[in-house]
Formats: sequence, structure tokens, C-alpha cells
Amino acid sequence: MDPRQQIAAILKQWLEKTCAEGQAIQSGDFSALRAIQDSKAELRAPLGEAVCRWRAQSPEEANAHPFRAEVTQLLALETHHSNLLAARKRKAREKQLLLEQALFNLRRVRSSYAQPPDTAFNGYS
Repeated sequence: MDPRQQIAAILKQWLEKTCAEGQAIQSGDFSALRAIQDSKAELRAPLGEAVCRWRAQSPEEANAHPFRAEVTQLLALETHHSNLLAARKRKAREKQLLLEQALFNLRRVRSSYAQPPDTAFNGYS
């Protein structure tokens, strides 16, 4: 496979993994998300090597940026996923703060109504 074909194949794999990444984010499957991100990271080195070989073999073709549309699509998806993750993180933080406030309120109510435990031992001999 020549470098240009290899780049096209890797970008196709990257797109498939990026789409799967979006589904994992939507479903909240963060272990799958981590696995997908790890597999995408493994594509970086082969992609870089293929691009270097392609530029060395066909500099004019490489300078024409024939993969611009694919890369632009991937960047848009990555940005969208980043925004989805930021929104999920924000919602999780808001939920955590609400739960902490509810626990604080519950402890205050409990201390108002609960009898303090006896600290002395009452024994008769």
C-alpha cells in the first residue's frame, strides 16, 4: 500500500473510532471511551510516518492538501465531543454540589431532632 492509500485508510479508521467515541460519550460509557481514545492514540505514529513518506515521495501532491476535508471533519467531531464532555462534567459537578448540600442539610436536620447519645454509663450495683 502506498503512503497516500495508507493515510486514507488511517483517516477512515480514525473517523470510525471518533464516531464510536461520540456514542460512548452519549451513553456515558467512559471505560469504552478510554479504550477508544487509547486505540486512536495508536494511530498517531503510523499516520505521521505515512505522511512523512508521502511528502518525501510526492511533495507537490502533499502540498495540495487532498485530505483537508477529512481532517476538517475529524476536527469538527473532536471539538463537538470535547464540548459534550465539558457539558457532562459541568452537570456532574452541579449534581455533586447539590448532593453535598443535601447531605449538609440532612445532617443539620438530624442534629436538630436526634437525641444526643448518652456518654455516661448508667449502672446499678
